[in-house]
Amino acid sequence: MGCEHGVICKKCGHRFTARFGGGLTFHLLHCDRCGKERVVWFRELGELHLRYLKGLDGPYCVATTNHDRWVQENYPGEPIGKEEYLQGVERFAGKCICGGKFRFDASPRCPKCGSDDFEMDPDAPMAYYD
Repeated sequence: MGCEHGVICKKCGHRFTARFGGGLTFHLLHCDRCGKERVVWFRELGELHLRYLKGLDGPYCVATTNHDRWVQENYPGEPIGKEEYLQGVERFAGKCICGGKFRFDASPRCPKCGSDDFEMDPDAPMAYYD
């Protein structure tokens, strides 16, 4: 489950909305240089995602239990582990137009000054999404 929240840049004071984490059917990565978002849908990943599901001990999430169980029982491909999967997703996400790389561990950045040093805005609502 992901969330979005208003934040305040500690460097320049700019207020903006930052999103963190993916959802039930997608991953959310950020550029390690500029912070731009890149959504990667599981269906785009094809075999990579199926191989990851095949290697899990249970479903990826409760909402996809039936699909994940079917893949685990019927998909003929070789399973892969989490590290190989995460590296594969990052390779698939590719490079940002700024030259940086989309990564799971990269943070959103202030659109005004580029800083990744921010704090949650106590006056902004938080929204969760799947």
